[in-house]
Amino acid sequence: MAINVTFNGATIYKPGAYSKTLIDLGGGFAVGPAGLIAVIGEADAGAPGAAEINIANNRFSADQLVTIRNKYRSGPIADSAAFLFAPASDAAIPSGAQTVWYYKTNQSTQATLALGSSYGDVDAAEYGIGGNRLTYTSTLVGETAPTVTGAEFDATAIAGGETFTYTSQGDSATTNIFTATAAAITVALMQTDLDNTANWSLAALPTDATFTAGGTDVATTITATMNADATANQNGYGRTFELSAGAGLGTVDEATNATVEPSVTVTIDSKRDDIQESDTLGGSIVMTVGNDGSINANTAATVTVDADNIILLEDAVAVYTLPKSSYTTIKQLVDEIDLKPGWNATVADSAFNQASPDSLDEVAALGCLSASGTEPARLKSDADDVDFFFGNSSQASITGQSTTGLPDAAIETFLAGGTKGATSPADIVDALDKFTKFHVNSIVPLFSRDATDDIADSLTDAGSTYTIDGIHQLVKTHISLMKTTKRRSERQGYLSQKAAFADCKTKAGDLADGRLQLFIQDVRQTSAQGTIQFFQPWVGSCMMAGARGGAPVGEPLTFKFMNASGIRHTAQPLSTAEEDIVVDFDPDLQSDEAIQAGITFMENPQTGGFRIVVDNTTYGIDDNFVFNRANVLYAADIVAFNLRTQLENRFVGKKNTIAVSDVTSAAASALDAFLSAGIIVSTPDAAPGYKNLVARIEGSTIFVDVIVKLVEGIDFVLSEITVQRATSA
Repeated sequence: MAINVTFNGATIYKPGAYSKTLIDLGGGFAVGPAGLIAVIGEADAGAPGAAEINIANNRFSADQLVTIRNKYRSGPIADSAAFLFAPASDAAIPSGAQTVWYYKTNQSTQATLALGSSYGDVDAAEYGIGGNRLTYTSTLVGETAPTVTGAEFDATAIAGGETFTYTSQGDSATTNIFTATAAAITVALMQTDLDNTANWSLAALPTDATFTAGGTDVATTITATMNADATANQNGYGRTFELSAGAGLGTVDEATNATVEPSVTVTIDSKRDDIQESDTLGGSIVMTVGNDGSINANTAATVTVDADNIILLEDAVAVYTLPKSSYTTIKQLVDEIDLKPGWNATVADSAFNQASPDSLDEVAALGCLSASGTEPARLKSDADDVDFFFGNSSQASITGQSTTGLPDAAIETFLAGGTKGATSPADIVDALDKFTKFHVNSIVPLFSRDATDDIADSLTDAGSTYTIDGIHQLVKTHISLMKTTKRRSERQGYLSQKAAFADCKTKAGDLADGRLQLFIQDVRQTSAQGTIQFFQPWVGSCMMAGARGGAPVGEPLTFKFMNASGIRHTAQPLSTAEEDIVVDFDPDLQSDEAIQAGITFMENPQTGGFRIVVDNTTYGIDDNFVFNRANVLYAADIVAFNLRTQLENRFVGKKNTIAVSDVTSAAASALDAFLSAGIIVSTPDAAPGYKNLVARIEGSTIFVDVIVKLVEGIDFVLSEITVQRATSA
């Protein structure tokens, strides 16, 4: 065996110097992102959460405030964005939420309009009643029917049995439109025969063309005009025909096409926003196909375009099947057809050279036999033009669209059927289920009371059935599930309730959870439309969640000023006139009562502004310094999530030959990052903010133990003042 060495996963035989590079991940860990907030609520526009392809992608940052409002327009979700991203007016809270995910619960529908001839449905891009303000108009320019005129011939010299033949759309079965029954035919007799079909070989003339005779008895012509087709826009191909003459009848134009192909001008008009989108579509021949029957003596030839292939047929037998996927451009397809014996094709305009074969309208058995060698099958891309228009429209889309032709003409018509949609308890369940799929720090439901009360204030659809008790319990269960060892995604819930003070105290006692805060006051703020008004307490919950995400981790919200212009507490409907409001809770007089109940609230101090009185949770079993203070529990969650994530990324999947010192070093680096961020604090018995860091490796498992000193907020300053009598000496 040759001398070799194994190094860095390779067996090396050739002598030389080799190296590998190792990346030391033992330091420089950054604290992972905080301020990740999941929001559940209603909006007047925007897709319901269940209609989002992936709710994890429905995420927004502070610089997308306009995007949020454009999507959701109005309602709690649209209003909430400013409260989450700009929650506070306090220097200690430099920003707001870092990332917000929205799940819209009300099942809005889109306005729609069914187009004529089953062409498809135009659907408003906007969900909700706003789509009902959209109109659709289509103005059709019809086909100009082609005409063929025979050359002059001597009508007196016609021998018996001589014929004129007519071929429509390349069909091989020509129609014998005139057979001479006498040695001499006058123009007058020919016209009479055309009118009454007396001397023709068929019982009737073709129905798709009109024939006339003209000239003198000596110089006679037959003119064929293809009848107008009111539905030619639906064809997906351009019409053509040929007129041929027998021996002795002179020559005629052998083929002709419509001089103007159908086109349609489509207009989408938003009456609310005064936005129009309009374009003229179709009317162009993309490529032509023909077969002269010279190779196989076939008496018929057709072309079929379906979803996947272009099929060339002779005498109804498929002789060539050309998969669209095999050709990048129309030019490649045309060049291929030209190589087939007896077949020919052209690109009608060089502008279509680079077009995709997928753009062709679908047609079935379109005649393309022509002894003259022309290409009677004239293929279009009308349907693709329509699809492109709607694909680029910001206001509407088309579903169930025909794969052939253009839509019919339609007068301006409003789309209809857009509804706001209701929220049911099942929608809340679905929303929370979606938020189990990825990590967030906070959950905020934009609901503060039962649907029946919101219906009375016209704030939700009449079909909504949610209850605030049900929402609170669902969020509590969700958070309890996500904090488990296997779920590994600790989060906090910011709940609210608009009810009598006594009922709010009872609610806080029922929740009794260190991961839940309950806000109970109406908040005066500005809506997404710029209207200053009082909102339900969910606005305060948004502000707390946003302020938590924008403050340094561990910073208490106690005594932090929120971005509000008024607060009040009442169980009365929002529609109650301001002068009729009865205040049910006064923070200046009942703060101890509210704090003992586990309620979070704001006050209006004499210095002005509106500030959180204490950053407390609904936990009230004991004086646990973590569960009683939301900021401390938030810091604990950040430490737990980041430490295990850093260790997982560093060591899971590695061989157990790693040194224990590497584990403790990696853990120490992460803990040092927490210290630098002020999430843990140095104490005399734990100078770096932690102590007793030990690790061990047993088989496939690493065990890490450590004691950390979490940051806390200062809640009280107690001064003892001794007063003494002043003396002169």
